[in-house]
Amino acid sequence: MLFYIMKPKLYFAFLILLPTLHINAQDCDQKATGNSKIAGDYFSWGMYPCALKEYLIIYSKKPDNKKVNRRIAQCYINSAGANKSLAIKHLDFLIKSGKPANEVYFELGQAYLYNKEYDKSIECLNKFIELTNPGKEILKIIEKFKSQAYFSKEIIKHPVNVTFKNLGEDVNSMYNDMHPYLTEKEDFIIFTSDRKGVRGGFSNGDGYFPDIMLTKVKKGRDSFKGARSMAGSFNTEFDEMAAGGSPDGAYLIYTTNEEFQVFNLKITYKAPKKRSYPTAKPMEGVNGRNSNEMSATITNDGELLIFSSNRKGGFGGFDLWMSKKLPNGKWGKPINMGPDINTEFDETYPNFSYDQTFFTFSSNGLKGMGGFDLFKTQFSEELKIWTKPKNLGYPINTAYDDNTITFVKKGRYAYKSDIRKDSYGMRDIYRLTFNDVLPIYTVVKSSVLADTLVNMDEITSSISQEVNASKRQLDSVKSINASTETIEEYQKEYITKQQQLDNTDPFKNNFVEVTTDDGEIYGQYKTNGQDGKFIMILEPGVYNIAISHEGFNTIKTKIRIYDKSNFTPELKKHFYLKPNL
Repeated sequence: MLFYIMKPKLYFAFLILLPTLHINAQDCDQKATGNSKIAGDYFSWGMYPCALKEYLIIYSKKPDNKKVNRRIAQCYINSAGANKSLAIKHLDFLIKSGKPANEVYFELGQAYLYNKEYDKSIECLNKFIELTNPGKEILKIIEKFKSQAYFSKEIIKHPVNVTFKNLGEDVNSMYNDMHPYLTEKEDFIIFTSDRKGVRGGFSNGDGYFPDIMLTKVKKGRDSFKGARSMAGSFNTEFDEMAAGGSPDGAYLIYTTNEEFQVFNLKITYKAPKKRSYPTAKPMEGVNGRNSNEMSATITNDGELLIFSSNRKGGFGGFDLWMSKKLPNGKWGKPINMGPDINTEFDETYPNFSYDQTFFTFSSNGLKGMGGFDLFKTQFSEELKIWTKPKNLGYPINTAYDDNTITFVKKGRYAYKSDIRKDSYGMRDIYRLTFNDVLPIYTVVKSSVLADTLVNMDEITSSISQEVNASKRQLDSVKSINASTETIEEYQKEYITKQQQLDNTDPFKNNFVEVTTDDGEIYGQYKTNGQDGKFIMILEPGVYNIAISHEGFNTIKTKIRIYDKSNFTPELKKHFYLKPNL
């Protein structure tokens, strides 16, 4: 099934690299019992997660069985959602046991690549070359793995300062959740999933025929809820996958093999203020009769389309092509985007940025960490060309396939699918925070006032009388030329009373401390003595507010600054003091 992209088949006599999935999600024919025949059948059918469950039971009883160790390692390597580095233990056992198959070194070289042990990966791949003297085509593939190891070894020295957050079980499932597309507002996400319960409901051994999914941000929350298959005609019993759209969300594009021998693109346009997308139509002039069109991105005005296709005339595999809208409303003849972007392998999933100044895409032909890496290219107005693609770096890119990324909030955040330790099963959707990019801020215009339920006039009047009495006493001792010590004593008493009077004023002498939810001080403020006002500038998050004022109870409260579609650039907040009587 086409989930990421139709890769060039890498057929080896000793190993077939096919798109496969994670051991936790595959619906196997029956509960694993450790049956070697069933394990072998699963393996021969390419159902590696199911085969792995059987072989692991057999391994618990026969840990020294070479065939079982080899099969377990191959299952890990062939299961795209599995931790491939777990194959190392079993392959290393085969080498230490003596006389391993030559291909074990190739498999171990791959496993080390996923475990970030790049020198060992290169060593094993070189050992395989030494033992087998492979032909030109296989040597080309081996050298590509080595190139990925060398590149990865250098790029991880300079990691991108980024934080990953799983969107949670209301969005993600035990299956593949991938290709997220959303707008700058972050009010909804459209993505692809092959989870159980999709509209077609047909099992494919390692999941189900995929659907286009939708999840929305609920008002007053910062999380996405209720992921479901899109209603209407968007999903059928065939394969439907989110392919892209415009940055503003007006255009939605998806790919489907419904009624076709191949995958074709469909497009729909949602007019302003409309709540849902109308029925999509095939992209005539873009779709080919004998080619697969898997993904696309379009400008907000609907005039420029960049799409991925394996049609004839490209540089190999899937290429990125460009087409412009003609005056008659039809799409112009597609133009290949050239050798600076396309390679002999695959380039796919183009996606315009929020401001349309650049687009991202994935490639397994450009220099990367392994599988598909994500790249960025900008249009040069001076040269009238797209700039040389730039790798988005580690840990955005990994040894696994990294296919799509959508940037929002001026590049502060992005969304992508990934395989990480906290994934629920296979690929999950994550929100990335780029910590070196300035966050968006909400200006909180605040003021401290007296609680209207307390009679502050009576309290102030009483203390004012004490202040006046103290002032008269001070003036009296001064008028009779009392000793310096006596005058200083009455002066001190008067100042104390005056401070008490000042403290009854809720506008004066307020100290505000703001801490993050984990206890770190975010900011400290003093209020305006004339009106009690102060301004806090806060990025999205939850904060603890503490307002202290002598003679009043300390105010302790929480404030949430919303993000995504609930974000607001300005808020007003009032805090009310009660006297500590």
